[in-house]
Amino acid sequence: MKKLLAILVLAIFPYLVYSQDVSSGQLSGNFQLEAQSYVTDSVIGAENVPDKIRSNAYLNLIYTTGKYEVGMRYENYMKPLLGFEQNYEGQGIPYRYATYKSDFLDVTAGNFYEQFGSGMIFRAYEEWTLGIDNSLDGFRFKIRPTEGVEFTGLIGKQRLYWDMSRGSVRGGNLELNINELINGLLPDDYQLLLGGSLVSKYQADDNSFLNLPENTLAYSTRAELAGTSFNFEVEYSYKYNDPNASNKYNFNPGSGLLISGSYFTDGLGISLMAHRIDNLDFRSDRSARGNELLINYIPPLTVQHTYGLASIYPFSTKMNGEAGIQAEINYLIPKDFFLGGSNITINYSIVKELDTTWVDKYEYTSNSMFGERTYFQDLNFEIQTKWTKDFKSLIKYLNITYDKDIMENEGAPDYGKVKADILVLDLTYNFNRKHSLRTELQHIWAKQDSALIVPDNVNGNWMQILFEYTIAPQWFFTFYDQFNYGNDKEENQIHYLNGSIAYIFKSNRVQLGYGKQRKGILCVGGVCRAVPASNGFYLSVSSSF
Repeated sequence: MKKLLAILVLAIFPYLVYSQDVSSGQLSGNFQLEAQSYVTDSVIGAENVPDKIRSNAYLNLIYTTGKYEVGMRYENYMKPLLGFEQNYEGQGIPYRYATYKSDFLDVTAGNFYEQFGSGMIFRAYEEWTLGIDNSLDGFRFKIRPTEGVEFTGLIGKQRLYWDMSRGSVRGGNLELNINELINGLLPDDYQLLLGGSLVSKYQADDNSFLNLPENTLAYSTRAELAGTSFNFEVEYSYKYNDPNASNKYNFNPGSGLLISGSYFTDGLGISLMAHRIDNLDFRSDRSARGNELLINYIPPLTVQHTYGLASIYPFSTKMNGEAGIQAEINYLIPKDFFLGGSNITINYSIVKELDTTWVDKYEYTSNSMFGERTYFQDLNFEIQTKWTKDFKSLIKYLNITYDKDIMENEGAPDYGKVKADILVLDLTYNFNRKHSLRTELQHIWAKQDSALIVPDNVNGNWMQILFEYTIAPQWFFTFYDQFNYGNDKEENQIHYLNGSIAYIFKSNRVQLGYGKQRKGILCVGGVCRAVPASNGFYLSVSSSF
């Protein structure tokens, strides 16, 4: 079936292109290539790569005419870059689809991405930088019977590298916009959205020792109320027992509660978010691990920091159990006061274990309160100031507690907790309309509360300096050095030097760089993957049309 649909899409492409007037259809797409050369470097732990050069590349093609759209994506991994699952090695067209869209009905056959609510029980998505693609291969339809009502139904199997999952996924989602459905029920400056979802997974029971459920049902309900100065959202989800490798085959049901609220007015914004996640790891194959075949997605509570040293200790959502809160205040200082026009952001988040007690090997009881163990805590402060039309600054301070055993070692007591203070100074000066220089100065003061058992290049104090010179709108020159001068072992005190040149022309971008990459964790949106140490050239080419 998969090969048949790919052949059908390839056959439709030329027919649509050549049977339509040029003005009646549009061909669009994008291309990206990431290539890396590898040099063995025992000092930083960069492994020997026999093929020396590896690359990830894809080409998207989309043709749209009237109510019809067909698309496909060619992918090439020769071999995949280090840090990506090597099961991606190969080339082909793993993503292809055909869609019909009208005011009343949308229909898609083939691969597609979709999300119900916040994603707590269903999110099919792609994240190129993490090597994640859990698209569904099957059939989806959307019906809008009246204004303010949309129903989505879908069925399919998830992508697993160049294959598909053994289990199948079925789901439905109902969205109600009360303002559009019932005119005049609410004031014009208020909006009320309601939603509900059902998702079911089927996988045959092939376990010789356990009686496993073959059908697992999950559901969620949600509501959002928004006004001119506030927004409030709540979502609750429940999943029936789903023993799998990730939750050590326990038979507890799963649940999730997400609450968020925000208030904003001139110069001031306040937000508060909390969630509690219990045994909510949901996959279309019970033997899958890591980022494989996840049906759902849990939005992270913590800030996803982008500065180099601030991202050394990132947090990734614990799908099987965590509870946390996040609060943030944004304030714009009035221009009549000292530092007038500056924007201040204060953010605090804490994520802890659940308070649970195991009854036996396969079941536990869970209380509503936090457990004692703190997985992650982050207090950060940021102030952005524009001193003149040509000069601006950003100062950021972070205080982080990071349970390295939980985050990187599956709970084994090798590293303990890291307590880190991080300071970032980001300065930008515009020499004229085309030339500018951005400088970053960063420092980490870090200590761990237990002696190291496993050798580690990351521990201790770090410093970083970065220069980025821009000749707008086309040229970017970047150099930076990360130096872990405070490592417990003197032989592990290493300069990670990097330099790159980027050129942009219209929708095309080319970047060439060389340097050392420290071993660590890369996170996007609360989802993470391990990044191995590497040394070599790096090439990135991207284009859209």
